[in-house]
Parts: sequence; structure tokens; C-alpha cells
Amino acid sequence: MSFGIDHPLIAVRDLDQAYARARMLGFTLNPRHSHPWGTDNHLLFFANNFIELIAIARPEQTSYADANGFRFARLIEARLTLGEGIAMVALESSQMAHDHALVEARGFSPWDPIEFRRLAHLPDGSDVEVGVALDILHDPERPFLTQFLCQQLRPELFRVDPNLERHPNQAARISAVWYSSDAPERDIEHFQAIHGTDAVESVEGGYRVRTEKGDCWLLGAAVLAARLPSLGPLAASPPRAVALSIECLDLEAAVQYWREREVPFARLSAGVVEIPPAVLGGTLLRFEQCEECLL
Repeated sequence: MSFGIDHPLIAVRDLDQAYARARMLGFTLNPRHSHPWGTDNHLLFFANNFIELIAIARPEQTSYADANGFRFARLIEARLTLGEGIAMVALESSQMAHDHALVEARGFSPWDPIEFRRLAHLPDGSDVEVGVALDILHDPERPFLTQFLCQQLRPELFRVDPNLERHPNQAARISAVWYSSDAPERDIEHFQAIHGTDAVESVEGGYRVRTEKGDCWLLGAAVLAARLPSLGPLAASPPRAVALSIECLDLEAAVQYWREREVPFARLSAGVVEIPPAVLGGTLLRFEQCEECLL
């Protein structure tokens, strides 16, 4: 079993600006929510995963540590010292105790799972408490390769408005997270300990990690820049996620939407368009036509 991509966390400096830019790109976003460690977020829901835009909103709370001593907001702050971009990636879990034991058996030594609760804003205007269990898979030497298991404790209250999954840019799901590394043969050990060796495939210039929902690509910077030409100059270190692939229901409709709003993009082929990192959160967005959607 290899845990599927649940949601990447894109660290941004100005959440209101990121919200406006995401809207300009044709994403539908949920209302702003807050965390006890000083961050606020907006979520961009797809059919089976989502993107989280996250920012430091209350710096005085960033020292908040969970029961394991992990300071969630400090990792967001550290990512922002490099510039905006993906700070970590959440993996889907439906049985936290089972999944925690599986990761431990593979050789990772995660902290104990923790729970936190917050108020969610429902479409009818009411607020209700929801909760999530997290299992942080963190290596201090490679902080921006951090992934974590994430289980919604009240999933029936997490996705209550189907309109939030409908995007003018036709985005349907995240199909890949792209990582840059100065030493892929070293960093792949981190992913093997999480996803298992059977999920890992050697490719030219690095590795592909197949998950239950999409792939994680771990490639050298030069190889990655050739694969994703809109990245621009890319420092090889520290290893980190730099791009997302997003399957699109109707890429032509998305392109027309962006043209009308003068959104910069690069068309690489009939079925692939890239939005450069400067547009949203220092993260390249690679939109790909969903071939199944054309049948």
C-alpha cells in the first residue's frame, strides 16, 4: 500500500493575495479558516484531493508545539525564507492506527499521531467543530520533503458543498507532485520508508513513487527543468516540492478562461499547459487534459 496524495500545502506570504490570484486562475476556494498554531488557510477542493494555501496569520502563535514537540507553523515559516512554495504534502489515511503501524514497519520512526480540532464554516452560515488526525513524517535534515498522514475525523462535515469542487478552469484532481533534489539516490530513502519499496520506480534522472492517488516524482534539478520548462532557474538544494500536475476536464476551456483574463501560461502541447511559478505561490501548475474525460 502506498498512501495517496491528499493535499499539498503551498506556503504563501499574503493569503488574501493568493486567494485573489487563485480566483484569477479559475479556482473556487472555501472560506478562510484558522489553526491554533498561527496559520490561516484556503482550500481548493477536487474530486478526491485538494490544494491548501497556507500563510502565517498570527506570528505570536507560531511557537505552538503539538504533543510530540513538532511546531507546524515553524516549517511554514522556514519554507517562506526560501520563497513561497510547497512546504509539505499530506497523504490520505482512513485508518490512522493501522497506517501508523505500517509506516513504522517500513522503517520510519514517526511521532505519535496527534489530533486537533477547529470550527468549520458551513454553507448555511453555521459553524461546526471538525477534527483531523495527523502523523508527521519529518526528517530534520530534509525538512521540505516532509509528508504526513491525514485522517478526517468527521469526513461527512469536511466536504459539504459540492459547488466547491467545480472550477471555471476545469481542474479535476492533482495527479502528481514534483520534487527537486541535489541527490535523488539519497532522498529516495525518505519516500521508501513512507510508501514502501514496491511503490518506487527508477527513471532517468531520479525516481517515480506511485501512490494510491497520483505520483511523486523525485528528480535532479537539471532533469526536472527539462521536464517542466516553465520552472525557470532552479536551485538544486534544499530538496523540495516545486510543481503540481493537475488533470483538467476541458483544457481548451481553461485556456480560453486564462486568455480572457490575461493569465500568463505556456502551451507545451495540445494536452499540456504550464502556469509559471510566479503566478501562484511559487509553484508551477502543470494542467493536463484528462484523456478519460474526452471519451
